Amino acid sequence: AGVEMAVDVLTTGYWPGRNPAPCVLPDEVQRATAKFSSFYLQKHTGRKLAWQTAAGTAEVRATFDGGRKHDLCVSTYQMCLLALFNGNETLTLQEIREGSGVPDGELERHLISLCTPKHRILRKASRGKFIAPDDSFTFNGAFSSRLKRVKVPLVSMKETVRPGEAKPGAPGMGDAAAAGAVPAPVEEDRRHLIEAAVVRVMKARRTLGHNDLVAEVTRQLSARFTPPPQFVKRRIESLIEREYLERSGDDRRVYSYVA
Repeated sequence: AGVEMAVDVLTTGYWPGRNPAPCVLPDEVQRATAKFSSFYLQKHTGRKLAWQTAAGTAEVRATFDGGRKHDLCVSTYQMCLLALFNGNETLTLQEIREGSGVPDGELERHLISLCTPKHRILRKASRGKFIAPDDSFTFNGAFSSRLKRVKVPLVSMKETVRPGEAKPGAPGMGDAAAAGAVPAPVEEDRRHLIEAAVVRVMKARRTLGHNDLVAEVTRQLSARFTPPPQFVKRRIESLIEREYLERSGDDRRVYSYVA
């Protein structure tokens, strides 16, 4: 299949100061970028092109069991990761790291995003949310969706942080936390308290709507602190990604407890 490519050419001043090294693009995409570079540099002598693969997006047509096809809307990094499975059913984390060239700071985030319950394009060998150093990944031919065109969202960077770790600039509970009003250890404790309350409520109720769940969690924690609804929502989404909860197939604002 051919590659269709749209390129935005901007001067250096329009890009952020930090320019990560380009990842290893699939052969077909490398040929397309080489053709564009040749065309552009013939038109504009004395200029240089630097490909910002960290800022790109792609649509990848993937074939699953039974010949089912879906157009996956992914980042350029995710495209590079998926392309490695064209000739390999299973790859280790180290093989993916070497084959894709995706920077370590982004590799886990983009891999985890391809392994979430709703968008499980890849299956992770280890259990749990985080990636083990010796992990391996297998293409999930059984993936299916009611949609022909499937957008695969990225998990937030903080969802890749293991307990006890910290990432600079990681977002907290909100503007107050970002300004330092809530110390990091207190914020961490509150995050665990909210998640424990969500699991406790859902284990008792089994199925509950979003607003009712937020209200009940807020009521249970009101004696200690009042969590912002947005922060409760983020903890619910984290629990869904870690497979403690799942969304109803009929109404995405209704959750079910996963035993």
